[in-house]
Amino acid sequence: MQLIRSVFNFYIYSNIHVALAAFSLTKISLLIYDIDESKSPLFVFFATIVSYNFIRSFKINEIDIFWKIWVKGHKKSLIILNIISLIFLIFYAFSVKFSAFLVLLPFTIATFFYIVPFRAERINLRSVASLKLFLIAITWAGITVLFPLVQNGVVIESSVLIIFLQRFLIILALTIPFDIRDLQYDKEQLNTLPQLYGVINSKIIAGLALVFFLIIEFLQRPFDINSYDIVLLTTISLLFIIFSKENQNRYYTTFWVEAIPIFWYFLLVT
Repeated sequence: MQLIRSVFNFYIYSNIHVALAAFSLTKISLLIYDIDESKSPLFVFFATIVSYNFIRSFKINEIDIFWKIWVKGHKKSLIILNIISLIFLIFYAFSVKFSAFLVLLPFTIATFFYIVPFRAERINLRSVASLKLFLIAITWAGITVLFPLVQNGVVIESSVLIIFLQRFLIILALTIPFDIRDLQYDKEQLNTLPQLYGVINSKIIAGLALVFFLIIEFLQRPFDINSYDIVLLTTISLLFIIFSKENQNRYYTTFWVEAIPIFWYFLLVT
């Protein structure tokens, strides 16, 4: 049992789980266009591991005690994982088209300056009031929608932008439980939605984002038997948002909420 718990914790806290969620969202974008390709999703998978571990290394003093202790006790394992991930990332990077690279560039820069200060006053994008939530949502939408589609020759037109908007909305909604959880850690000047409007109002905003996500889906195609998957996905997402709270079990967001994109991909391929 101890071994299983150790492996599971490594899977979660080394950011393999969130990387698998990013992989799943990228595959979903390709499935919409009937594209069977795995190089760009794998590129996103390894890029997520490297970038999230990079971000967490800067945020070590802002995370909960358990996570901080875990990271300090697994430095060697994390270094090995990051080196392996970086090797694969470089390998897959050679297959990235220049046009897809240009799509990635602004999101890569945003990720870097999300943590690293870009002025002498040590200001980073994370410290800009109210920006955190929208930056995360638009970055995930760009990397998991625009990047793989451009990489596979899909022209950026209205249909792609609609998918991008949908992805932005569902990521925005699913990020709010993390902001609720982080109320005890986030600095007041971050002005996250729960800090500005309270937990209940933040949940309402997340619910509205999911409603718009669903409306856009049904504006694109009529309600039929295949629509139950998207309704189920939206319902489960909404329930996780409703039951999120500040003093939450650490696995609630880091495993269950982050598993929703994986579940979405599973629904589409089964």
